[in-house]
Amino acid sequence: MEKLFLALDRCSRLVYRSLRTSALAALTVVTLATPVLADTVKVALIDMSAVIPAGSGPGTGMMGLGMMGFGMMAPGMMGRGSFGLGMMGMGMMSVRVDKTSVKAGPVTLDVTNWSRSIVHEVLVVAVDSPDAPLPYDYSKQTVIESQVKMLGETAELQPNASKSIELTLLPGSYFLLCNVPGHYAAGMTVPFTVSP
Repeated sequence: MEKLFLALDRCSRLVYRSLRTSALAALTVVTLATPVLADTVKVALIDMSAVIPAGSGPGTGMMGLGMMGFGMMAPGMMGRGSFGLGMMGMGMMSVRVDKTSVKAGPVTLDVTNWSRSIVHEVLVVAVDSPDAPLPYDYSKQTVIESQVKMLGETAELQPNASKSIELTLLPGSYFLLCNVPGHYAAGMTVPFTVSP
């Protein structure tokens, strides 16, 4: 009888080890087969044509004289120079995101040009610091792309067009910017952070 119990005990240990090994192997296969979901960031490219109601003439509507007046669009408000007219250059332009920070790993940027009349684009640029100035060619009115660490771009997007950029980002600081001539200087940039 004792020999029978020892044999059953030995057999049950072998079965237990076998099942445990099989379960771990199955769990490993499931874990490896499960895709890592990318963090998605919505990116909107906006200019005055996207926010002023259609048919509004100068000085009317939400951003007209009634709400902002001439003072808000005075020369030099954002500095002087070839693009220093008005609050954000020749007109209000911006890059807006639904989140300014994500965790390191796969990231999808869903970019939409909300403009009704102007071509825009997005470049993803890695920077050492969000306060660091980017190299700028004043004669071309663009960031010098060959002198920055560009990780991805949409290329030029027609009005109302959309495109996604899929990247794997490491922890650090980045800029999302439009590099159509004059647009970066007009305010089309947003700092973006990737945390560990």
